[in-house]
Amino acid sequence: MHVARWVALAFLIGVLSGLLSAAFIEALNWATDTREGNNWLVFTLPLAGLLVGCSYHYLGRGLERGSNLIIDQIHSRSEWIPLRLTPLIFGASVVSHVAGGSTGREGAALQLAAGVTDPISKRFGLNPADRSLMLIAAIAGGFGSVFGVPVAGAVFALEVQRVGRVRYEALVPAFVASFVGDAVVRGLGVSHTHYPVMPKIAWSVSMAWKVALFGVIGGLIAMLFVHLTHFIKDTLKKYVAWYPARPVIGGVLLTILILSFGWRDYSGLSIPLALEAMNGSVAGQWGSKLLLTSITIGSGFVGGEFIPLFVIGALAGASYAHIIGANVVVFAIIGSITVLAGATNTPLACTIIGIELFGGQGLTFFALACAAAYATSGHTGIYHAQPVSAHKSGIAH
Repeated sequence: MHVARWVALAFLIGVLSGLLSAAFIEALNWATDTREGNNWLVFTLPLAGLLVGCSYHYLGRGLERGSNLIIDQIHSRSEWIPLRLTPLIFGASVVSHVAGGSTGREGAALQLAAGVTDPISKRFGLNPADRSLMLIAAIAGGFGSVFGVPVAGAVFALEVQRVGRVRYEALVPAFVASFVGDAVVRGLGVSHTHYPVMPKIAWSVSMAWKVALFGVIGGLIAMLFVHLTHFIKDTLKKYVAWYPARPVIGGVLLTILILSFGWRDYSGLSIPLALEAMNGSVAGQWGSKLLLTSITIGSGFVGGEFIPLFVIGALAGASYAHIIGANVVVFAIIGSITVLAGATNTPLACTIIGIELFGGQGLTFFALACAAAYATSGHTGIYHAQPVSAHKSGIAH
């Protein structure tokens, strides 16, 4: 397809992604404010689980695969992603956040964009290869616009679709969609979270070892999250036949844990916890956020894992720095992207996220930590639909 046509299509995807992300960000801001202003809403978690479960069971059978559905269709092209995915994931995510589920928004943003992109590909009669590039552009537009990281959004889309291989043929549509989507959100006056700048730390062998070691720990935390989430999902699938009952059970467990241990701050996105760690606090408990998120996602609530993993990493980095006597702010910032790199198999994108959010002076440390986490986590990741390239798995070409 001619480059000009790709630019036009990617521009359209970017505009749609930006509009959807802007509305979604505002909706989640409302959901967060509503939940924090009404503590009794935590008791509605089982009801919210029932609503989410019934919505997917009766209106979106098969769509519960979420972002994995998009990645799967990039490669298998076995089914069209329906337009109803967009309102379904939007509404179910808002319900999950209002009640207090520990979930994110990036995964939902990818699905919002894909839900409007695939019908366009079908309407235009695009061939399977071009349709795949359109879905990659949708991932870029959704991610870049909802997180406010246009470069990382494009690289994430190119990198996440397959472990160990960057899809360079999708370079132009991915970058156009991500930058346009981000511009639309900013143009509408929707603001993103502002993060502190990475302190200037001199490079040294000692610091390099500390960062590399945390990268290994971050990869292990990512593995723990993925395995625990899958265990919860598989267990509920095995013993609970009716799908809507699974998030109801998850909602009951979440309510008990939140009320018993005073974990209200770990509900929803929990971005303030990450910001506190990035400003020197070591009070946050990364294990608490990990447990609540695994139950939330594993039982069937929706929204995504990205921001919760970002928070888990920041809290883990702060705890690590406190233990070894290092700079808490530095390791909280490094930690936020490190666990992500291990859980998503996207070390390049996560390194760039670090640069876009915290400044370029942390580049060397970001790259080292993300590479170590990626190497440690192996093929384990939240996107189990990711194919593995031969050079990543060690198979000879």
